[in-house]
Amino acid sequence: MSELPTELPTDGAVPATAPESGPATGPAPDALAEEARTNRLTATVLLAASALALALVLAGLIAALAAGDRTARPLALADLASQHGTGPLLLGLGLLALSAAPALGILVTVARWLRTGDRRHALLAAFVVALLLGGALLG
Repeated sequence: MSELPTELPTDGAVPATAPESGPATGPAPDALAEEARTNRLTATVLLAASALALALVLAGLIAALAAGDRTARPLALADLASQHGTGPLLLGLGLLALSAAPALGILVTVARWLRTGDRRHALLAAFVVALLLGGALLG
């Protein structure tokens, strides 16, 4: 069994067991900037969709209370447009916008990944959107 040297050589040579220092590995600065832009755009879309959903729900709640409707009833998605009051319609649209926000955020990310050529991640994210839509359609 060989012994490791206990002293460094005095002639400036590096021992064979020392790790070599090379350039730092990791994503290029351009890739990091593109990822930051994608994250900002996705966050902006999610915030806007959530703000729209909140505004619709509040408007629907105010309209329903103003009309004297103080009862909650289950509402099928197919019956959303056939409601006779503005309140339930706005409430339903607000909940629909709130539930569509995650899929919309993922779709924005898919588009950005396709733009940068990252097809593998775009395909996986598109599959997640398909699962979300399939779950919404199946109930």
